[in-house]
Amino acid sequence: MRLAGLAAALALAGGIPASVAAQDPVISLAPGEVLLKVDAEGEYLIRPDMMGVSAGVVTTGRTAKEALDANAALANRLLAAVRANGVEPRDVQTSELTVNPQFARTDGARDGDEDSIRRITGYVARNRLSLRLRDLSAAANIVNALFEAGANEVHGPSFGLQDPAPALKGARRSAIAQARVQAETYAEALGMRIARVLRVSERDNSIRDDGTIVVTGSRVRPTPIEPGEITVETRVWVDYALVPR
Repeated sequence: MRLAGLAAALALAGGIPASVAAQDPVISLAPGEVLLKVDAEGEYLIRPDMMGVSAGVVTTGRTAKEALDANAALANRLLAAVRANGVEPRDVQTSELTVNPQFARTDGARDGDEDSIRRITGYVARNRLSLRLRDLSAAANIVNALFEAGANEVHGPSFGLQDPAPALKGARRSAIAQARVQAETYAEALGMRIARVLRVSERDNSIRDDGTIVVTGSRVRPTPIEPGEITVETRVWVDYALVPR
């Protein structure tokens, strides 16, 4: 577990009620109560059950049409390989399709002369498919099949969860527990105790995947893909009312 920061603010209720009301009109404190604001983060480690990966083909041609035609032939081979390996249509998406000119410097061109410096020598076409793989045991074979089909760019993997709800529940429980520990520490140091929880607010949550692999080339040796664990994080702000012991 790690804390998002031991940020806490204290405000006396009885002495400056107008100031408290101006800062936060929603919260109402009883006489003698102290407002404590705690910011905490909870984590939950879990083994992923889904992987994202993108595979692309890059081709060149003397004209835009020539580059695109060559690209389309390879892209269709990628799609056929994906389908043959059981990836569902809902998990396949075209994430990039571009055709761009290639430029070369004209011999004898003068610096600053844009018309003579930029000369089109050909075109580059790129088509990239983004895939969601729901069977991690087959991921390595699918990636290898993409290279066999002609992919010359592969980016990934990015691991995730098909249903993040249980992991988020664990992260939220952890965050609330961390907030409570902070609050009790402050209360003890002040010679006070927690009387009640005034408000809980979830600021954000995320799934952290620290591993990224980028592969380019025409073919790779089959390599095992290990999903390991990913971290689900949730950050909460909790307002407590403290009273003297």
